[in-house]
Amino acid sequence: MYIDWAPVSVGDAGARLLPSLSEALLPMTPDVPAPSQPTPTQPATLLEWLANRYPSAKRQTLRRMLQAGRVTVNGRVARRAAQPLEGGATVTVADRPAAAQTRPGSASKTQASRDPRLRIVYEDDDLLVVDKPAGLLTSTVPREKRPTLLAIVQRHVEGDYVAKNRARESRVRKQAGNGAEPRVGLVHRLDRDAAGLLVFSKNHDAYRSLKQQFFDHTVERVYTAVVAGVPTPRTGRIESRLVERADGTVHSTDRPGAGEFAATEYAVVEEQKRRSVVRVKLHTGRKHQIRVHLSERGVPILGDNVYGRDNAREGAPLHLAATSLSFAHPRTGERKTFELPRPDWAVLPSPPSRRV
Repeated sequence: MYIDWAPVSVGDAGARLLPSLSEALLPMTPDVPAPSQPTPTQPATLLEWLANRYPSAKRQTLRRMLQAGRVTVNGRVARRAAQPLEGGATVTVADRPAAAQTRPGSASKTQASRDPRLRIVYEDDDLLVVDKPAGLLTSTVPREKRPTLLAIVQRHVEGDYVAKNRARESRVRKQAGNGAEPRVGLVHRLDRDAAGLLVFSKNHDAYRSLKQQFFDHTVERVYTAVVAGVPTPRTGRIESRLVERADGTVHSTDRPGAGEFAATEYAVVEEQKRRSVVRVKLHTGRKHQIRVHLSERGVPILGDNVYGRDNAREGAPLHLAATSLSFAHPRTGERKTFELPRPDWAVLPSPPSRRV
């Protein structure tokens, strides 16, 4: 592992910061330019030290190094750009996040602090793809006390300190030379009882790009569901206009001009006498769209206690999961496709073998 370090000395203002021997022996990490000889001026903050160490690197790149946990001061991970440097401090820059120091037998800081409900499928500087567990709200209204995936993602991306002290943190960052801060964007939702893939943006440009793709219907979303019975026909497309009732439930309407257009494509993947596994592709993203369309087709989703109460056993999970998500990366334009394996509840048991 590449490690670049140099001591900080305030006793001798003319003393230069010593480059590490690894500069000559090992390659630099790819996203940070090779360090040049730092100036003898004593840096007052950690960001100034990094700027002196890597004069050709952008401030945003240096901050990402801090956010990723790659910089340590005296052996401790440092994330604040405005952190003051004291005499004799040793700053280390590694090519990957430093492991948190823990007591023997204890979990790492990253593992211990990450919410177990946050299942990360993919993450980069622009977006985060997660596997939402069933039973967790995607988001909710202000002052709602129930936990949400949005809040969990915000804590992960922005950090607990930023989430709770946004105004103060913004001032600190401006003093460090940059007023920008990460912003988590809610791009789309899943029902609370549904599970599966969701994408969140991590900056405004990514949010705008992803929202436009959803608006243009260029994002491909595929779900896996288990329904009661077998739909007729086994492959088809359902179109209707959906209207929301006062109690929050949704239904199709024939009234001209009422509701919103919704289109759902489905195909039976596996079937038994009383149930079948269905692959569902969304062409629009209306509230409860899949649940309503399949229920109105006569094959409600198992575990749906709203649109299929007759087949919902008490405590049974909603047998609906977003298992494939595909879109153009907001920065590169590359098509990104993410897939999850079929959930355990979507694997139908084999029929008993006949005795000969």
